Amino acid sequence: MRISRAAAFAAGVSVVAAFGTTTAIADDFYKGKTVSIFVGSGAGGGFDTYARLVGRHLGAHIPGKPFIKVQNRPGAGGRGNANLIYNSDPQDGTVIGALGPWLSLEPLWGQSGVKFDPPKFQWLMSLGREVSTCVFFNKSGVTDVKALMKKPKLAMGTSGPTSPMASDALILAHALKFKLNLVSGFKGSRQAFMASERGELDGNCGLWYSSLQAQYMGPVTRGVANVTLQLGRQPHPKLKGVPFLYDVVKLSEIDRKAMDLVFTQMELARPYVFGPKVPQERTAVIRKAFLDMTKDPAFMATANKMKLEIEIVKGEEIQSLLAKAYAESKDVVAAARKIINR
Repeated sequence: MRISRAAAFAAGVSVVAAFGTTTAIADDFYKGKTVSIFVGSGAGGGFDTYARLVGRHLGAHIPGKPFIKVQNRPGAGGRGNANLIYNSDPQDGTVIGALGPWLSLEPLWGQSGVKFDPPKFQWLMSLGREVSTCVFFNKSGVTDVKALMKKPKLAMGTSGPTSPMASDALILAHALKFKLNLVSGFKGSRQAFMASERGELDGNCGLWYSSLQAQYMGPVTRGVANVTLQLGRQPHPKLKGVPFLYDVVKLSEIDRKAMDLVFTQMELARPYVFGPKVPQERTAVIRKAFLDMTKDPAFMATANKMKLEIEIVKGEEIQSLLAKAYAESKDVVAAARKIINR
């Protein structure tokens, strides 16, 4: 069907008018307001560091240029923060949640205290897609992956039974068939790493590449520790000399699918969300603001100065990843729960 020039012009005017109206609404709403980013962990950690990077730059890309305030709400592995964002916080577009990605799968594991449905969060963006690493100190006798595969027993640390440090250590023990002494109670990955450095543990898994580069390379550079293995759905391009778990051990099909399910969290490693009832047009505005922020040279200059790796995962992609995870078969979910002891 052919459209007349006059009709096309009229349609164009309508589109411009609609776009202008949306922008005006966004300007009117956010102008003079404060947008809070609530982080479900303490100050100084990786999630807090990324959130404060966002806090410095996101406001400049939101129509109306609101003030961005970053606040910490640690506790219960981040579940308390996620529960509040989903159920109690204002859902008008002024509250953004910085979540730990493990929360995206916790209903699958039957985790108690979960009062949210992850696929129903409005996922805005993740600033990271991670690969996990295992670092062992040479004094443990694990000097490379061959030595690791010969170990009958290893002591490793974790900040808690639901953290990536725990799940990755359990995955490694299942894949390589060694007896794991998983020591809990550390306040964070840094404290667990320091315990390994003192010789109290053999090593740690769950050290994501971005954190490895920013915090944990000192002993590796000095030659007293080694990055023994990397775990995830695919190897990291900057870890070419580090063996990849799926390449060094043969797994059953169901074990591979179960591990891939657990590793879903690494595909959305540094995520930001709105609650489920935030108006769609406001979600679209903030998703665009995140995208524009990541294209801003000033943002990237700050990230580089802070030694923070940035790899964007759009909100729509996260929604698709979680839809697939929650459609996984009961057998695969059961296998995953058994492997990570949930």
